[in-house]
Amino acid sequence: MPPEPAHHHAHGPANRGRRVLRTAAPLFVRFPRTPPRAAVVVLHDAYGLTEPIEDCCRALARFGYVAVAPYLYYETGGKEFRPEHEQTAKAAMSLLAADDLAADVAGALDHLGSRLAVPARTTAVLGVGTSGQLATRAAADHELPMAAVCDPLDNTGHPGVARDRRDEAIRFINGRIG
Repeated sequence: MPPEPAHHHAHGPANRGRRVLRTAAPLFVRFPRTPPRAAVVVLHDAYGLTEPIEDCCRALARFGYVAVAPYLYYETGGKEFRPEHEQTAKAAMSLLAADDLAADVAGALDHLGSRLAVPARTTAVLGVGTSGQLATRAAADHELPMAAVCDPLDNTGHPGVARDRRDEAIRFINGRIG
């Protein structure tokens, strides 16, 4: 009789009976030149963490905020979608699990609180486009002072329109937590 195959599993004795937590998404972070007055978690839209989203974070930093944007597509390689692939981008966003998104937001808030000492009471969340509902939920779940939502920054075809949308969202945030 041949020997039985060795027992191989991904877990070791130390993990038995314990919940293994997923790691949160990596963050795109921008700091203001002066001490931060507050922070904003920026949740990208279906197009991913694109140049317009990064520009939004830079603009928030110019207004005195620490801006953090989780790479919500990090498990699928951090994809970015071009505006002409809107349906593909929306399909990719719809495949993201709610628990994973919640963990990504919690990771961003943990980074702000534990590593940068920015309290949740001075942190807003900005949902861009399809992440608007996530921003509202995150603000409620984490008792943040506010959530803001703006239209997508990538699908305009005109940089001036995207800039206007971004600046309107920043003015809204300034009026509430600035």
